[in-house]
Amino acid sequence: MEIEASAPIKIAPLIINHLSGELRSRLFTVLPGRAVQAACDVDLAAWNQFAACWNNLPQDKYMGDNGSYRFRRYGAFELDAADGVLQQLPHGPYVQPSYINKLNGDVARHFEPLERHFVDNPFLSGLLLSLALVFDQVEGGSGKWDIRLHPYRIRASSHAPGNPTPEGLHRDGVDYIVTMMVRRHNVAGGETYITDVAGKLMCRYTLTDPMDLVLADDARTMHGVTKVLPFEEKREAFRDVLVIAYTRIS
Repeated sequence: MEIEASAPIKIAPLIINHLSGELRSRLFTVLPGRAVQAACDVDLAAWNQFAACWNNLPQDKYMGDNGSYRFRRYGAFELDAADGVLQQLPHGPYVQPSYINKLNGDVARHFEPLERHFVDNPFLSGLLLSLALVFDQVEGGSGKWDIRLHPYRIRASSHAPGNPTPEGLHRDGVDYIVTMMVRRHNVAGGETYITDVAGKLMCRYTLTDPMDLVLADDARTMHGVTKVLPFEEKREAFRDVLVIAYTRIS
């Protein structure tokens, strides 16, 4: 199914230049959500509808650590930024090799598909196109991208902390990895850390605000996130993010 990517969010050329330059020189980059909103014509109604999709994520039943704290869906697309059309791929299982994912590798995980109103939301299509333009510029030319989407909710309680990266410090086996904050609700922790392939620390950053972005060269870095706990013990606590993986296919 084709989805037009002419959406209310489209990262301005100066921001694309900045992000691509940072990726080339540092292998990662951070863009605060307020900068996304200031530089782009973000329709806040579309964003609020998009963020509400995290309230309907099924529990992840494939946790190798037997945790019950993660909720997610999954979907895959192809995109050529030159024509600006997203092609949603048929839904199927998500599989990672065990050398990439030591916790859940070599398992065909059958997650529920992305909801139609999530896929059709104009914020999403504009975001995916804009990021493709950034990565095209890093690569020095346009081409097709395989894009994998993972909306996550990590719940936390005083007796059971949530673990955003239960596999620990890792890479995803793709070309570029993106994490976007959607919502933090009554949580402490959740600090993102990026290292080189030898494990040397390159960056520590806590995504706190809606639309905060971290982009990294997944082939030449590793990443992880510290556990989350409730800020106030008796209140519901969760961390909502969208993880997006880009792999060049032509």
